[in-house]
Amino acid sequence: MPRIDDVARLAGVSTATVSRALRGLPTVSEATRSRVLEAAAQLGYIASPSASRLAGGKTRSVAVVVPRITRWFFATVVEAAEDAFHQAGYDLLLYNLGGSEHERQRLLHTTALYKRVDAVMLVATPLAADDFASVTGLKLPGVTVSSGTRVPGWPSIRIDDVAAARTATEHLIGLGHRRIAHISGDPSDELAFTTHIDRRRGWCQALLAAGVGPGPRPGGRAGVPGGGGGGAGGRRGGGRGPAPPRSSRRATRWPWARWPRSARLVCGYRQTSA
Repeated sequence: MPRIDDVARLAGVSTATVSRALRGLPTVSEATRSRVLEAAAQLGYIASPSASRLAGGKTRSVAVVVPRITRWFFATVVEAAEDAFHQAGYDLLLYNLGGSEHERQRLLHTTALYKRVDAVMLVATPLAADDFASVTGLKLPGVTVSSGTRVPGWPSIRIDDVAAARTATEHLIGLGHRRIAHISGDPSDELAFTTHIDRRRGWCQALLAAGVGPGPRPGGRAGVPGGGGGGAGGRRGGGRGPAPPRSSRRATRWPWARWPRSARLVCGYRQTSA
């Protein structure tokens, strides 16, 4: 297999000149570049992409971190990002945390990303207080997508989930509805994602602004709001069915911020006793 020094010998230049010529750098004259390309073609030499990237100080790769790749939203984001990166000549390096705290720690608090990527995209990824030093210590550009923790100095691409839920609820109220249910995720899983909390907050704001208070279900969870005395059934909470069965699936819990046992969920917020 031909090597770079074989090309340099045939072209009559140094190996550094061969490297610069093959990478298309402007510091090589067109005559020399043509001679190097001809020698490389004659010998069948193909430069190693990883070696070329290392020599140029760029990996041409972007790390995309997602909590769970099996969720449709994260898979859609990854597919769109990969398409955009490839068009720009970059590769996507996927890091799927799989809901694992061990994987999150390994990625953020080791050298897993060091000299492997040129930028980082965090998709709905929660960060603890001690994570910021590790993330900013990478000295890489980055962006956060959807919910999760914002990183100072990084742009963030997301919608206003509070405003979105409030607008949707106000639309239903405007149509004359008063008993409006909000179906959300398991509150114990919300430490990783703020979307559930923000949307429930917007739903609650719209109901309270319209004078329709959401009544908590038995067990402390916010449920279907009553008619405020004027809705179906003529009483708050009228017509509610039995509480739904609890899921047998174990929720993901992130270790740095557990809710106290005394906490209860009311209208999208955690309230604790003093």
